[in-house]
Amino acid sequence: MRGVTRNFLFWLVPLAISPAAAQEPAFDWNGFYAGYHIGGGLGLVDVDNPFGASIFGDTVRTPGPFAGGQLGYNWQSGRTLLGLEADASFADMDGTNTCFAFSGFYVSANCRAKIDALGTLTGRFGFLPFDARTLVYGKAGLAWMQGDIATTPNGGIGRPPSDESGVQWGFTVGAGIERAITPRWTVKAEYGFLAFDDKGFAAPSSEFQPAPPLGAFVPVAGARTDFSADIHQFKLGMNYALSGGAVHSDLGGKSLSAGPDMPATGTSLMVGGRYVYGWGQFHKDLGLQRQGLAALASRLTYDNEDISGGEGFARLDTAFGLMAKGLVGGASSGGHMNDEDWALPFPTAHIPYSNTISGVDNNIDYWLADIGYNLWRGGGYKVTPFIGYAEFRQDMNGLGCRQLANPFSDCGVPIPRSILAIKEDDTWRALRLGAVADLVIAPRLTLSGEAAYLPYVDFTGLDNHVLRSLVSPQQGEGTGLQLEAMLSYAVSEALSVGVGGRYWSMWTTDGTVNFGGTGEIIAMRYAAEQAHFLVQGAYKFGGGSAP
Repeated sequence: MRGVTRNFLFWLVPLAISPAAAQEPAFDWNGFYAGYHIGGGLGLVDVDNPFGASIFGDTVRTPGPFAGGQLGYNWQSGRTLLGLEADASFADMDGTNTCFAFSGFYVSANCRAKIDALGTLTGRFGFLPFDARTLVYGKAGLAWMQGDIATTPNGGIGRPPSDESGVQWGFTVGAGIERAITPRWTVKAEYGFLAFDDKGFAAPSSEFQPAPPLGAFVPVAGARTDFSADIHQFKLGMNYALSGGAVHSDLGGKSLSAGPDMPATGTSLMVGGRYVYGWGQFHKDLGLQRQGLAALASRLTYDNEDISGGEGFARLDTAFGLMAKGLVGGASSGGHMNDEDWALPFPTAHIPYSNTISGVDNNIDYWLADIGYNLWRGGGYKVTPFIGYAEFRQDMNGLGCRQLANPFSDCGVPIPRSILAIKEDDTWRALRLGAVADLVIAPRLTLSGEAAYLPYVDFTGLDNHVLRSLVSPQQGEGTGLQLEAMLSYAVSEALSVGVGGRYWSMWTTDGTVNFGGTGEIIAMRYAAEQAHFLVQGAYKFGGGSAP
């Protein structure tokens, strides 16, 4: 609930500004400004292995939402702008993966990375390519993040964890588009890349099996190592001009005035279709019985590659500002699945670490529906907060099996791909809170950006280890984010084409599995990601002058 409250607070300030004020024909970008933003990001935390090359893992994916504010100053000269900006965000970004898995005879660790806050101090360079109120800019400068990385040896061997937290420094580059929508307010969509230098920490002590398959485990001392991090972030924001806002006409004889933004005068319905191509991942962490999720007994990771499919969508904008939209789609893909286990006591062997790989057939289907209000709208923009619902279903079949790490464990003799080994059927249901901004950035060219926070996510699933006749019902509750951007070109007044992308991520903060359906309840963490490239065509019926 903390994230829900935070996002609502960041929407409260501009709600008092009347859309009717959005009539100023030009904008002066000079001077101080302050604002806020919401968005989401994906952190990639790379952990160095001090023991040798890893069989699997070492990159922890940390998706999550963030919200914060910015303060800056602009110097404008004609169509050119220079600026300084500082921003800071609260973040809720975390994830897990395997670390230090250099051998099937070593008990590797569960690494969990978390990012709580981040910010930048940047210079901005921009220009006004089309009119007085549309700014295209790039930015670069310093970046910082507050985070934590914890590593715990798996399998319940009782070795202590290692933990490192603190502030990490790096650099950032990014780009965005900002448009003035009232005499003081602007709205922006921005992408940023943040990179952070290596930070030292200690890999925990663990255990090694020098005489497999039945040899005793012997201790291995911990070692110094380091980790680095990259973050991709997408944000929607609004700025309030503390000075400036008047007409500025230093354009070498050309006026900045683009004419007044006229409110939309009619109801419009846009319908269309998209080709979807992309990548997805689903992974789940199985904790130790009655011990939580710091150390794991098992992890399954499904990487679904070359996702290909289609979807249909529609959006209704009424003359009085109500907006309703939705989409429905489906796709399929191939891929592979890694099934990891730690410290298994088999009758004929003791297994420090097992990692089998299987082929995957994957099918997804999804739909969502939103309702909102065009809070700010004019001839070149709409800004629309919304509330909605999303559902995402995924059916994955693990085919065949071969061992990557320990020849004394499962699939030491490979199982052919023609044999079904594991089935995973899951459904995610989520509440959506977010906003979509539609900005005309050039004649016939519109950029749409959308950020949705998922304050409540419900997960249900079924794991069927077919070859073991082991069927396990799964459930959980959590959170997530859904981001999307689309650049579209109006071929005619009604017909448009576009390209764009999306990123969806959902994960549980409280999950369990009924292991084998026996009533043995064990803690689990479930996480899903989808990244799609989109190509669309759309047709609009009716409407006024709004995009």
